Amino acid sequence: MTHMSHIKTLQNEIEHLRNENNEQSQIMSQLQLELNERKRQYEQRLEEQIKHLDNAFISQQEKILAELSEKDSRIADLEMDRTSSGASNRVNTIEKLNTEKQQLHNQLKELTEIRMKIIQDHMASKQEYDDKEKLVSFSPILDMPRIAILHPDLGIGGAERLIVDIGLALKFHRHDVDIYTNFHDRQRCFDETRNGQLSVFVACSWFPRNIFGRFHALCAYIRFILLAIYVVYIESKHKHYDVFVCDQISACIPVLKRTERPILFYCHYPDQLLAKRESIAKKIYRWPIDVFEVYTTCLADCILVNSAYTKSIFEKYISSKIPVDILYPTIPDRLLSSFSNENERAINFLSINRFERKKDLSLALHSFAYLRKLLNSNSKPIHLYIIGGYDERLRENVEYYQELVELANQLNIDSSLITFVRSFSDEQKCEYLSKAHCILYTPRFEHFGIVPLEAMQAGRPVIATSTGGPLETIIDNQTGFLCDEPLIETFAQRMKKFIDNENLSKQMGEQGKTHVNEKFSFKPFAKKLNEHINEILIRHNNTKNTSLLLFIFAFFMREVIYMTSLELHKSLDNIEKIRHRSYLTDALISAYELDKHNHIRFIQPQLATDNELASAHDRDYIEFLSFISNIDPDDEKLYREQMDVYKIGYECPPFEQLSSFCKWIGGGSITAARYLNRSSNNIAINFFGGWHHAKRSEASGFCYINDIVMAINELRKKFDRICYIDLDLHHGDGIQEAFYCSSKVLTVSLHKYEPGFFPINSGGLNEIGEAWGRGFNINIPLHHGINDNQYLSLFTSLVPKINSSFQPEVFVVQCGADTLFGDPMKSFNLTTKCIMNCVEQIINLNKPILLLGGGGYNIADTARLWTSITSLCLNEKLDNDIPEHEYFVYYGPDFTLETWPGNRTNKNTQEYIEGLLNFVEHNQINIMNSQIL
Repeated sequence: MTHMSHIKTLQNEIEHLRNENNEQSQIMSQLQLELNERKRQYEQRLEEQIKHLDNAFISQQEKILAELSEKDSRIADLEMDRTSSGASNRVNTIEKLNTEKQQLHNQLKELTEIRMKIIQDHMASKQEYDDKEKLVSFSPILDMPRIAILHPDLGIGGAERLIVDIGLALKFHRHDVDIYTNFHDRQRCFDETRNGQLSVFVACSWFPRNIFGRFHALCAYIRFILLAIYVVYIESKHKHYDVFVCDQISACIPVLKRTERPILFYCHYPDQLLAKRESIAKKIYRWPIDVFEVYTTCLADCILVNSAYTKSIFEKYISSKIPVDILYPTIPDRLLSSFSNENERAINFLSINRFERKKDLSLALHSFAYLRKLLNSNSKPIHLYIIGGYDERLRENVEYYQELVELANQLNIDSSLITFVRSFSDEQKCEYLSKAHCILYTPRFEHFGIVPLEAMQAGRPVIATSTGGPLETIIDNQTGFLCDEPLIETFAQRMKKFIDNENLSKQMGEQGKTHVNEKFSFKPFAKKLNEHINEILIRHNNTKNTSLLLFIFAFFMREVIYMTSLELHKSLDNIEKIRHRSYLTDALISAYELDKHNHIRFIQPQLATDNELASAHDRDYIEFLSFISNIDPDDEKLYREQMDVYKIGYECPPFEQLSSFCKWIGGGSITAARYLNRSSNNIAINFFGGWHHAKRSEASGFCYINDIVMAINELRKKFDRICYIDLDLHHGDGIQEAFYCSSKVLTVSLHKYEPGFFPINSGGLNEIGEAWGRGFNINIPLHHGINDNQYLSLFTSLVPKINSSFQPEVFVVQCGADTLFGDPMKSFNLTTKCIMNCVEQIINLNKPILLLGGGGYNIADTARLWTSITSLCLNEKLDNDIPEHEYFVYYGPDFTLETWPGNRTNKNTQEYIEGLLNFVEHNQINIMNSQIL
């Protein structure tokens, strides 16, 4: 009766809690309805006010434009009057009319600014309502994201520690988290999984781990699939998870996909590479499992890996369309504390790893035995502790432990010198770390390795092999030692250093603690993980049209900054090959009314200063450009020698306004760069920049100055990693020269590369950078006649790898239009759609972007392309029929926006394209993966 009474009491309490929760839900629902109604009323008033404002603005604008037109007519009449009488009065009248015109322009500008200010004020007020709505929408009572984590066996190990940390990180950001596993031994697990910090549920443990000692992989896959079925068809019916997180085995993903919820997969290392294949039968057995692993992994919505090393291996063996990102495992700040080991009688070496052969614990024993040979009788005593995860149910654990004990006997290591510990608690781990002077980390090609981080956090240096994950966690000679072959001798020699210098452990330990806290602490880990969760939630909701308002609001926060001015147009007309091109571009943008879009701002660039020009060029060269622009053409022969030095001549002749031209071009791109920052993902456009051939002290290819280098140097004040992508027909040799030794600026150029084609002997595949910049210069040399499909295939394969390997913070894209079929260069078969698709891929990466112009000598096609790119940035679809406007006749005979593909002979074979990608993959991408942390 006592038990029945207790159960009845618990049932009553549960019912009471349910009633309370229902009442709270009703209150929150009512608040949501009230907020929605207030928001609707406010938005209605806002629309009415904006409409009234626009009517008033249009009326005043038309009045000003009419006055401007009248004054233009009067000026034209006066200029046509060639009679000698009243010439002085005509000049004065024209000057007066021009002054009045300027005043009207100022009024129009001021009116526009007032209108934008009022709209911004309204939007700020609207944001307050949106914020209030978010407080309700994301309330823990209603819609707090609920996350299910699936892991095969939740014991003690690096993968299990990561799963626990993922759970803690998500709870830190107020997500509701449940962990599901096939096995959880409360005697051998992390404290957080048994003390109530994390909710752990075990299911489907009844399915065997093997069949007569075989088929371990198949059984593991089936067990995990059964676990996913349990979560989806039983647990999800009443828990309704928003996101699923799984790791190690991707076989569960097709089942989880049935919920139509996003899935994050964490890959510690591709499973297919962990399995041994000694026999043909084993290879046949593993083949369908490996194929299934690749297929199911690629179904995930987000893929994370534990290191750049794992990332390079993953991308080599698993071709996923989803960019792979690195999320380094972390060390919870409270896990380990360092203690002094100064009172220890012996110099203690510690190995922490599971008792598995792949961990190569025998290396610690061999090295310890070899170390004893290097010591003399006066050396301080030494001791080796080997502690590790151990499960008597796992045959390998049992067998390998016995092998190690026998090996210690064979090496004549007395039992007083070595201690074996099978399984341990966190408290015991802290105890052994406090004794240790150095940690021996023996696995080779370890995917990441959490032990070195734990050791360094505890203030203990680490000796490890110079392979795999330790290359990314240990700083050689600062936080420990990285050892090459022969490993036994090298390990022993490094161990001896701690005996010869007893202060070395403390010195390296302090450096290790600082290193771990800066790179691998918990809060950055939690923040990055939460960003990935939020990103896939938003992306998923956008796809399902369930968070349209959030998507629209997020998009509209992205502003487009467009550089243009009359002075810039006039300067550009000094270059004969592109005369009128800038006018056509701006006029076509205006004809499509993109200039009236709410999220584009037209900015007049500032002139570049001499110091800003000097950020890309020698001062002697800058001074000569200023000097040569002011001399009489008849005197040019007097300065021919200097002109030859600076390459001022046939391609780049001097002209009267050269100095002003350089300052406007440079200033345009520098001004655009200043509008980009870390806090927003704005797009800045200067289609009248992009002069990529000019070198440090010479002109080249119609380029007198290199505005791109100036803009990148301006961006470097705010961004650490900048990716420059050059889509021009010609190689961006000036950019390559400027950043050839830099690892902070990745330069990528897709260009025509054939004997005799400009720039000659520049842009080859093997030009990959030098010194610090080795691997950070990518050239894609293309042959004559490449088509849209090949170009897009290249670009689509390249960009995700660049983004995930280099992890740029901002993109600079040179959008030269001379690759189009209709260009007088007569080289490629590309269309505007192809280049737009490339730019769209960059935009979709959601980073700040600087878009620049470049080549393009069919000025109508160039205006078509740049107008189309502008519409893409504003998410506006344009009619293919070009509107009638001032320059309409330039677009005949079809008067359409899209350009046609060409039919020139294509000299690019599929084998050649694949060869380019393979070269970049095995050279630049691998180098970046190994260098970028």
